[in-house]
Amino acid sequence: MEFRLYPTYPLVEHRGSPIPNIHLPENFKELVKRFYKQGRRKSIEEYQKKLEEILKKTNFETQIMLQWDDKVGLINISTRGAGLYLNEEGIPNYQEHNLGIKNSFVLGAIAQMYISELLKSQ
Repeated sequence: MEFRLYPTYPLVEHRGSPIPNIHLPENFKELVKRFYKQGRRKSIEEYQKKLEEILKKTNFETQIMLQWDDKVGLINISTRGAGLYLNEEGIPNYQEHNLGIKNSFVLGAIAQMYISELLKSQ
């Protein structure tokens, strides 16, 4: 259903941070083929670099790493010790690991941009 494509950031009080809840379209694997053919990976990598440049000007300078798979697309968006990992079980989504308030929004922004580019691949 379409409503799952809207990301949310529910507050996890015991962690003191909002955590991204980001789903992919159910047909994301079909879209990945077109995503790569259309050269959209480059736009995500450029977005990542621009975010890193912006973060250098703040007190949250960090290296953002992207891991790609030829069949399922962007499988990992991470910084040191924290990240969003593709979870294909059930409704496809990005599962968080060890995120805090700052990296939740930064990595979530990349995941959302990736999904936007996937949907443009239709």
